[in-house]
Amino acid sequence: MKPLRLEHILIKHQVWFEARGNAGEKAELNQCDLQGADLKAAVLVEANLQEANLNQADLRQADLRGANLRDAALTDANLQNANLEETDLMWADLSGADLTGANLNGTYLQGADLRGALGLSRTQLDQAVVDEDTQLPDL
Repeated sequence: MKPLRLEHILIKHQVWFEARGNAGEKAELNQCDLQGADLKAAVLVEANLQEANLNQADLRQADLRGANLRDAALTDANLQNANLEETDLMWADLSGADLTGANLNGTYLQGADLRGALGLSRTQLDQAVVDEDTQLPDL
């Protein structure tokens, strides 16, 4: 996706979020190729990023509360200090992602691949929802 188009979508989404849906437009970025995208501090609350390619994306300090990232590719993504509270990351590939300081309170990680994830603590995992299909890193 072209950077200017992405920036336009992000602005409209932030307006949508701040106006509680009464203005702007919710971000629909499902299946988008956002590999390596600069999404640092982006407001993507409740955005649809299902099956998006976010490999190597910079999502540091991004607000992704309640976003749909089911089946998303986030290999080697930087999610340092991102807010992933109640985010749907079921079956997402987070292998090699940096989750240092990320808020995983109520984050759905069933079936997610977290092998090789960096900065992930037992406390973060205890706050998230995992199951027998979640592939965990060595902590």
